[in-house]
Amino acid sequence: MMVLNLILSFFLSFTNVSPTTPVKAEAVKPMACNTKAFTDAAISKLPRGYTFLKAYPIDGRGGSRKTIKYSYIFSKNSTYTVRLKNSHPKNVGVIVSIMNSRRKKIASSYVKGKYYPGLGYKCGATGIYYITFRFDGKHDYCAGGVLAFKR
Repeated sequence: MMVLNLILSFFLSFTNVSPTTPVKAEAVKPMACNTKAFTDAAISKLPRGYTFLKAYPIDGRGGSRKTIKYSYIFSKNSTYTVRLKNSHPKNVGVIVSIMNSRRKKIASSYVKGKYYPGLGYKCGATGIYYITFRFDGKHDYCAGGVLAFKR
């Protein structure tokens, strides 16, 4: 083994080793938004008797997206709930609203200065409803929402 090291040292002494070009440091990227963890947590908190319908990833992309909108067809005489979860224990910073087909707000998870973990809505007319998630800048821009219903 010692002989092999000696031979390698001999050959390496004849090579022209030049320093490598320094690599520029890249900007540190923020951690990816793990919406799945938040939607899973919201699903686990659905009220008893409700049937899960859909999970909504709410990735505000570090603040570049303040509002994220989805639509869903609600059925008359069904009660719907949308549940939220983000990294804050009281869901500060994210608000969900339901709007009717004319885009009039009919329910919100933010009432009189207080954040709620979701909202409930008893549907009076079958049709398209809009579920809007909005970040108000008071916390991070990552969350998850789930929609569920009961008859």
